[in-house]
Amino acid sequence: MVETTNSDIYTILKERVLSGQYNIKMRLPTEDALIEEFNVSRYAIRKAIKQLVNEGLVYSVKGKGVVVLEQTPQTKEINLSLAKINGLQSLNSAQKIDRKTIIADFQQIIVDEKLHQKTSFSVGVPVYAIKRIRRINTKNAVLDINYFNAQIVPEITPKIASGSIYDYIKKDLQMKIAVVKRQLRIEHASQIDYEHLNLGINNCVGNMISFAFNDDGKQFEYTESHFIPDNFIFNQIIKF
Repeated sequence: MVETTNSDIYTILKERVLSGQYNIKMRLPTEDALIEEFNVSRYAIRKAIKQLVNEGLVYSVKGKGVVVLEQTPQTKEINLSLAKINGLQSLNSAQKIDRKTIIADFQQIIVDEKLHQKTSFSVGVPVYAIKRIRRINTKNAVLDINYFNAQIVPEITPKIASGSIYDYIKKDLQMKIAVVKRQLRIEHASQIDYEHLNLGINNCVGNMISFAFNDDGKQFEYTESHFIPDNFIFNQIIKF
């Protein structure tokens, strides 16, 4: 029997669903069969299946087992969940995705009146101002313009920024991320977008604006994520 991590179980099952391996019977194997195959606990199997349910790939039906939903063309596009705080870390795609983060700018600045109006951070607060290019499959597809309150999220480094700042916040700082508010807009591309993104013939970008708060109710982040409009599908799964 093969020993596999919880993350691997989810990845393997997802690849099987997307490749059509379970299409004939339209069911996942039983929990007992998966437990035997992966040599893990029932909890680990259920956790992996729950991830598939949350992505809209399968549906658990009492008395029928786990039903595989018919796949739509959009399933194979690059999907980002509006519900997940780390959407780019949870890309839903049938393809292998090569991801790379490039730090275009990293500095610590003091919030002035203009930046206050944009971010809601108080004037005089020190913030990390970071620009990160997200290269996906050789294309500069997303430009993240981040501002993090340096008093609440201290000691961010370029190395941390090139990975996951949220992982650093949760694991190293042991800070709870309580609420993330998001707004999604379509805007005319600006000079910074033409400089950093592979826009092609596009003259506009999607802009997902995020305000993040810790469990003390303090805002610690303002981010604009500018993305090429014809490369992503934003999704939300509604279950009944």
